[in-house]
Amino acid sequence: MLQASKAPAPQLLAKFALGAIAALILPMQNASAGAGNSLAAARPSYQEQVDLRNTEGYTESARLCTLRAAASGEITAMLVRAGDKVKAGQVLARVGHSEITAPYDGMVSAVLAHVGETASSGRHLLTVFDPTRMRVVASIPRSKLRDVNLDQPVEIEFPSVNQRMTAHKVMVISQAERPMQMAKVYLELGATSGLQPGQLARANFTSGK
Repeated sequence: MLQASKAPAPQLLAKFALGAIAALILPMQNASAGAGNSLAAARPSYQEQVDLRNTEGYTESARLCTLRAAASGEITAMLVRAGDKVKAGQVLARVGHSEITAPYDGMVSAVLAHVGETASSGRHLLTVFDPTRMRVVASIPRSKLRDVNLDQPVEIEFPSVNQRMTAHKVMVISQAERPMQMAKVYLELGATSGLQPGQLARANFTSGK
């Protein structure tokens, strides 16, 4: 006497279906992960992309100060403009009954207030810098420092003023900031003509290899 075969339980069919789907998906996931790892390995890191022959930085003066109003009052005189050369002790502005004087021989880089305005105590009025203490600040990955010959002069281009200069003194300040470990490099220029703080610079470092 023949017995009718029992149909598989729905739960059993579901297990078979899930197993088949997993068998198809897992190889695809592994292949995708492998491709992603290959792309990540092939993609150069930021440090590998740094071009030591065209490293960008900016100009600054080792001596720069912002002059402020000592007390509240009306600005009655602003005697200089940006770009003017000044002597130590020279009167640059007057606020009320007080005078603002230059702290050293230098140049005015910015005038931040105007005659007729009311200045509160501590308000920034103008900035003065020493053009004989100019330098370029650049950042290089610490892993790249071994590729740089720090004993050689560094040629620097200043696109905004169409000038080229040579830095004969290089000073490295190591930094360990996340997410990238960088080294700040000071390229000392000394006395210059035509440069202002904050201008773009491109340094051409000599390879140490």
